[in-house]
Amino acid sequence: MHRSIYHLKEADPHSWAIPRVGGRAKAALVEIQADEYGGGRFERMHSELFRTVMRSLDLDDSYGAYLDRVPAVTLAVSNTMSLFGLHRRWTPALLGHLAAFEMTSSLPNRRYGNGLRRLGHDATATRFYDEHVEADAVHEQIAAHDLCGGYVQDHPEAADDVLFGAACALAVDNVMAAHLLAKWKGGSSALVDSASVPAA
Repeated sequence: MHRSIYHLKEADPHSWAIPRVGGRAKAALVEIQADEYGGGRFERMHSELFRTVMRSLDLDDSYGAYLDRVPAVTLAVSNTMSLFGLHRRWTPALLGHLAAFEMTSSLPNRRYGNGLRRLGHDATATRFYDEHVEADAVHEQIAAHDLCGGYVQDHPEAADDVLFGAACALAVDNVMAAHLLAKWKGGSSALVDSASVPAA
């Protein structure tokens, strides 16, 4: 439920950088994003693979279905990415943000997939995670060297912003993880009671 806020729109905010970059960085970004969008095959889009995970776990797979059930720290993960994507000035930070995710996701995704297998779920439920183990092992190299390295080579003044974006991605993810783990270790749910969320 928490990750649905991010994964059901996973590639979209990063794609806003495509018309804003050029050269080696653009080619690298398009290569990564093409994989995120399934290489043109709807059923292979990573957001659709995550929808399949949700359906296999009997969860609502519509975007925003759990928006009123997740805490602010969960929203911060998605909002950080959107903030960088919506503001051209933060394009270098958006690239760093994407690189941080690509460079740190293979091992957690392997653990998520193995956890679902231990709970008796089949390949339908684990495909999203298994796909990310393979894809992100390649994407991390492209993101670090060609995307961010290429961008900073062309725009050396933007190096700090690229690193800032990566640091922000890791920081908000760590804050969310700490919150979830603290709740679970305390024996309570990390979800918000939707009845306590005021209507807009």
